[in-house]
Formats: sequence, C-alpha cells, structure tokens
Amino acid sequence: MELEGHPTHDLIEELQRRGALRLEGSTAGPDPETLRFVHERAGDIPGAWLFLPSQVYATGFDELPPQ
Repeated sequence: MELEGHPTHDLIEELQRRGALRLEGSTAGPDPETLRFVHERAGDIPGAWLFLPSQVYATGFDELPPQ
C-alpha cells in the first residue's frame, strides 16, 4: 500500500519532472553501467549526486516508487 502524498515520493517525483535521473547504486556510488546512460542522455554537465538509502522507503507502509 502506498501512502498518498508520501513526502519522499513527492520529492523524488518532482525532481524527476524537473530533469533529475534516478539511478540504482550503493554507498560506493551509482552503478557504472548506469553512468554511461546518464552521460549519453545528459552529456557532461555539472550536477549533484544524492545517496538515498533503501530504508528511506522501507517503512512497511508504502511501496518503492516506480522507476
């Protein structure tokens, strides 16, 4: 069950609407194969990486947002 208006989901969805890309990875960083996709799609532009641990979503009350 997904809570309507979950603040984390809302934030991610808004950032994606503005052009952010959501990537799988770990504390070591984004998946290297995925980085190639980002470079092909966005080119070499400045930006910021945000590490968002899976447990942010694992509340037991909601589901992971779709990718």
